[in-house]
Amino acid sequence: SKYQLHYDEAYYWVFSQHLSLSYYDHPPMIAYLIKLFSIFGHNEFTVRMVALSTTIITALSIYWLTKTMFDKKIANMAFFLALCSPIVEAIFFLATPDSPFLMFWALSLYVTYKGIFENKKRCIYFSGLVIGCGMLSKYIMILFVPSLLLFLLFSKNYRYHLKQIHIYIMLLIAFMATLPVVYWNYTHDWVSFLFQIHHGISETSFNLGAFTDYLGGQLLICGIPVFLSLLYFIIRYGKFIITQDKLAFLFWPCLFSFGFFGYRALFQHMEANWAAGSYISGFILVAYFVINNKIKWISSVSFGFIMIIITLAKLPLLFTPQALHNRNEIKMVNSFYGSKELIKNITKFTDKDDIILACDYGNASKIWFYLNSHQIYVLEKFKYAHMYQYWNQNLPMPIKSAVYVCDNNVDVNSNEAIHSYFKTVTLKQIATYDNIVGSKGLYIYKVTN
Repeated sequence: SKYQLHYDEAYYWVFSQHLSLSYYDHPPMIAYLIKLFSIFGHNEFTVRMVALSTTIITALSIYWLTKTMFDKKIANMAFFLALCSPIVEAIFFLATPDSPFLMFWALSLYVTYKGIFENKKRCIYFSGLVIGCGMLSKYIMILFVPSLLLFLLFSKNYRYHLKQIHIYIMLLIAFMATLPVVYWNYTHDWVSFLFQIHHGISETSFNLGAFTDYLGGQLLICGIPVFLSLLYFIIRYGKFIITQDKLAFLFWPCLFSFGFFGYRALFQHMEANWAAGSYISGFILVAYFVINNKIKWISSVSFGFIMIIITLAKLPLLFTPQALHNRNEIKMVNSFYGSKELIKNITKFTDKDDIILACDYGNASKIWFYLNSHQIYVLEKFKYAHMYQYWNQNLPMPIKSAVYVCDNNVDVNSNEAIHSYFKTVTLKQIATYDNIVGSKGLYIYKVTN
């Protein structure tokens, strides 16, 4: 692949080299899937086969659910709108926890619908396992549960499920599936749960800027035509949606996930992709009203929108404005270029058994992937050690000498973290890489005691 790994993708690949019940900042599903596809080789494509396979299942699940609920025509439209969504295109390309998370969210909707509306108890039980797998992908899968309970509570025709044991067995199965993550957190001072809590719900002061950023992010990840259409249809047909069980089943997961993160965005920054689960059922709602109201322009505008996004994303070096050439304004694009070329320079200063240290988990992970012959370490006192702090057990302390690598021009003479471990820090090389979208450097040091 000409697109090198993003540092997060490399980090999840490192997870797969250290299979565990959970990790510092994520549950383990992404690691297991990357490990599964690693049987096909060591390259960017095999890492991203996770994204490719899970996104295909996500899109098919949307189609299957819509066809089961309504008809083939609406199913085709929902499938098309999903493929025209930037978030679906993103998870199709990048190997992140969002890919399996959205797959399990979509599968949960499908299996739960079959269980509740067709009264198939085995589907209700199986949905517990699927929800649990979603929790093993991303913790925000938990939002699916209150969404489902709200639907049942407000549905006159299906409220009786709350009086039967099957829903509660489903919830028990989901909990049992997540016990490995709970146990890992118990044995690691609840670090992963606490990390996510502080990451997402720690601030309490009002922040209007964060809320506007959140709305802008939703426009972008859902796609402007689909997001605005979804908003219009919910406002225009809200009472009708609530009173129609099939539409209400789609509405509650959409509203609850979007509303939960929207509320938190009033106080602190929310990543746009956190609310992505909302749009799995959102695509189907839009498709339903588009087909029934015979609205043609939404699909064509959505297609035009995503083609522009794909063109800019896939050919950034061709379409980057001249004013931004050789600058760092397009950091997201620049992250997919140059790492492999820069990392090759490290081998000039290392032998096979030398210890290589990196300043944070992102640099360490990219180095580990592209060298593929060294275990890379991030010492515990470094600012972004994250999961690496648990992988330092085999290091002899104090370390006599090592190669230390970082991608930013930090004044190491005033860096307390590095000097708490080493007496001497000597710059060996500043490796550089330039292209149209930006320039980047890699600072290589020899550190000794």
